[in-house]
Amino acid sequence: MFSIQIPVLHGKYLREIFESIRLQTLQDYEVIVVNSGNDSISDLIKEYGFKEVRRNVKLLEARYLANNESNGDYALILDETRPLRKDALEVLSKNLHDMVIIGERELGNSFWVKAAQLDKDNIMYCNSPEAIKGFALPRLFKRTLLTATLEKLKANLGEKFAQVVFPDHELIYYEATRLSNDVFVIKEELIYHYGDVSLRDIIRKYYRYGKSLKVLKGTPYSFMMSVSRKKRNVCKGGIYDRIALYVLYLARGIPFLLGELL
Repeated sequence: MFSIQIPVLHGKYLREIFESIRLQTLQDYEVIVVNSGNDSISDLIKEYGFKEVRRNVKLLEARYLANNESNGDYALILDETRPLRKDALEVLSKNLHDMVIIGERELGNSFWVKAAQLDKDNIMYCNSPEAIKGFALPRLFKRTLLTATLEKLKANLGEKFAQVVFPDHELIYYEATRLSNDVFVIKEELIYHYGDVSLRDIIRKYYRYGKSLKVLKGTPYSFMMSVSRKKRNVCKGGIYDRIALYVLYLARGIPFLLGELL
């Protein structure tokens, strides 16, 4: 059985995500939602009959709480911006490994959305899935591995564990690879993503990311504060595509550095 784990704060796309789960061709799943938002989110969770954990917590702790309430053999860690393709669980059920990186498709038509999709394509096809770089991240984990990983992070981070927002997922992947090297890649796009549609959205998000990264200072994961580890290969797209891609990197990188430094 799959345990689908979703931390929620805003809930803008939550009904669409729940519908994408309800309509799966494979119905062997449970859904655990950690609600750090409001009562309307609780009402929606009840409507679908999913399990709710109501706690006002940061992202890494939300993932920990969701996993603690899970009973499945495999955990699919999602976000409130990521609906599933109708056959996602069925495809995953035929490709079970300790960790599975899954192809994603950006939703929308803005310049920034198209550039983000090109970035995803280059990450998937031009770069190896190295945990130290944190480009492509597994979303399916053998649950025993995820449990051991989260407990290790909790021990290593101490009181800072409850403060981590970004890079929650990268921390999980990095620590999981210290316990297992069984990482499988499905390039097929089984997950959709509502990302940043405007420059303002990007600036605000990546400034927050940069600020939140500072919590890792003085921990065993302080190396993740290095910007150089994010250098990636670009092999897809023509000249204009690549210009758009580098504009995206600047739009993300400048506010990220400002957030980290200020």
